[in-house]
Amino acid sequence: MSQNPPPTAGPITAPRLRDWLAGTVLPFWETTGFDSRHGAFFEKLDLDGTVSSEDYTRLRVQARQIYVYAHAGVLGLSTDGLARAHDAFDFLRRHAWDAQHGGWFHRLRRDGQPLDRTRDFYDHAFMLLALAWLYRASGEGEVLQAVRKTTAFLDENLRLERGGTFDGYAEQRGEEASQMPTRRRQNPHMHLFEALLALHEATGDAEWIERAASIRGLFDAHFFSAENGQLAEFFDADWREMPVDGRFIREPGHHFEWVWLLHRYGQLSGDDGVLPAMEGLFGWAWAQGIDRRAEGIFGAYDAVDPEGQVLQGGSKRLWPQTEALKACLALAERSGHPAAAAGIAPLLQSFFTHFVGLDHALWQDQFDGAGAMIAKAVPASSLYHLFLAIAEVLRVWPSLPAQRGAP
Repeated sequence: MSQNPPPTAGPITAPRLRDWLAGTVLPFWETTGFDSRHGAFFEKLDLDGTVSSEDYTRLRVQARQIYVYAHAGVLGLSTDGLARAHDAFDFLRRHAWDAQHGGWFHRLRRDGQPLDRTRDFYDHAFMLLALAWLYRASGEGEVLQAVRKTTAFLDENLRLERGGTFDGYAEQRGEEASQMPTRRRQNPHMHLFEALLALHEATGDAEWIERAASIRGLFDAHFFSAENGQLAEFFDADWREMPVDGRFIREPGHHFEWVWLLHRYGQLSGDDGVLPAMEGLFGWAWAQGIDRRAEGIFGAYDAVDPEGQVLQGGSKRLWPQTEALKACLALAERSGHPAAAAGIAPLLQSFFTHFVGLDHALWQDQFDGAGAMIAKAVPASSLYHLFLAIAEVLRVWPSLPAQRGAP
């Protein structure tokens, strides 16, 4: 177990979580976590909560923080945070957009000077998520214009076709057109799926749900095996699964993340056929990807192999825990799934015993298999996962029938 777990005295309740999120976490990261000199969010903090001395930020971190504070503004959980989201958007427009070739640069110095001009698919997916929520919060036309510019870049530079049919997106475009990695991943496609759902919800435009359906097609054809409930991660150019260091990888956190996304897709599209895949993903990851050892930290492993053998020393990052929680909430909401409903309380208890505490706004981002904290910093990127999970707890948990059960 962790030697110094974050303090969380008393029962974990929805009102208490709302007070913590709105009164502690969001104010801290919009002030201490924001670089007022340059108008952007800090990449990370040191473990004591002071700003890291490393002079860089990634596009995806700015996009995630813009998303968080735009969504928080929509929910009435933050007032000043929306202004910080606009500041960060302005920072990116000034410094991160490639005016010559289009697309958003991957990494910048704090003052905005580009450090890495790669245009990365994963980054652009998160930029679209940020813009979707910023548009929903503000209704500003310039935000929607940025959406159109970003999707045009993806379509013109990274979109792939095979025999005239959509075949997903390439991973990157470098300063040289030929600089593109050959390995493909499901992960950025998953986050584009998320962004497209958010754009549909923000605008009501059917285009976005139709684009999301194309990503769903890739999920069915290449990412997910309905036969065994497993989600593959890495592929070659022809969508054949590729190993990493000789091992095929299964990430329980991504299984859980897709459960929640398929639930949202079903809600927004009216597709009631999402439940079998949700149950398959959850069933495999809940059985094979959760640490139930008496001496372990209850929760999702970072990685296992297709046989369920634990990889990476049994480490656990914060984000797979939030995705497991979201998956439990999604299945409980959609079908009353007993194991999912029973998993909510134990996941929350473990999360607030080890990873975060209700008396502060920092987190311990990763533990090894023995329960020792191994994270060297507090990455701002994890706020996206934490915020959305707690927002879903607040939305869903109070409406569920009281359920009890052992993990």
